[in-house]
Amino acid sequence: MSRLFYLLFISLSFGNCSNAQNKEAQAINSIFDQMELEGVNTKQPLLYGYFFYDKDQQKLAKLKDDLLKSGYKLVRFEKSDARGFVLHVEKVETHSRTSLLDRNNQLSKLRENFQVEIYDGWDVGNIDPTKPLTAKEDFDKSISTKADAEIYKIANSLYDGESYDKAALAFQKCIERNYKTDTCYYKQGVSFIVLGQTQTGIEKLEEALRINPKYYKACFNIAATCYDIQEYQKSIDYYQKTATLKPEDDNVYYGIAASQFVLGKLKDAASNCNTALTLNPNNENAKALLAHIKQSIK
Repeated sequence: MSRLFYLLFISLSFGNCSNAQNKEAQAINSIFDQMELEGVNTKQPLLYGYFFYDKDQQKLAKLKDDLLKSGYKLVRFEKSDARGFVLHVEKVETHSRTSLLDRNNQLSKLRENFQVEIYDGWDVGNIDPTKPLTAKEDFDKSISTKADAEIYKIANSLYDGESYDKAALAFQKCIERNYKTDTCYYKQGVSFIVLGQTQTGIEKLEEALRINPKYYKACFNIAATCYDIQEYQKSIDYYQKTATLKPEDDNVYYGIAASQFVLGKLKDAASNCNTALTLNPNNENAKALLAHIKQSIK
């Protein structure tokens, strides 16, 4: 994985609004919170990158020369996109939340002094660009001494923050400790699916459903995922199980109909579309599929 883990674009061009400082501080706090959840020691030297844009290459060139004199290393200085030329510099630094905000203010002021159009934010990574900010082993070590409830809280925070790889590891630790296993298997399963490990994700969702046979969301997600990977009969089977758990959910019957349609079971698909529309006349997917079925039958 590359070093571009926490890229935060902050447009600080001329005429920027007065609340930019508060937004920037909030963004920095959020990213530091996320790094620390993942076991990153934010008090150690890290590789920080900074980005500038302007349509005038000469303005950026003067800024580049000034930054290089101050110890920054040049990463990119080239034509980029509609914004013109990009200047990307980096430096190994140790930052707190406050000092990073100060650094951003300094670079914003520097942008203004050189009349460069945009200071576009920063990113952070390992001082070795070939390595991630935190390895699996480091993360596991950082949570292994914590109490079950705290690990569960960390896992959910990572899950909500879409750090699915670390979330899956934290949920696994909870599973090993037999702590809230049905929910942990469910969210671990979703995490694996998002990460592209679909079959593993389905297996985790099935385990959640085995522990809690009334786990509606697990059953529904298995059905939906099986449809996505073209396992249509398995999708139907799980949607039908879902219907016994929540028979009032119109989306379940639409899901059954969608797979039946692909399998050529048009009459069954139409029947389930009608059931979905009886439950929710505003189900646009069911309306569209039913209209398509009627056209296909003619």
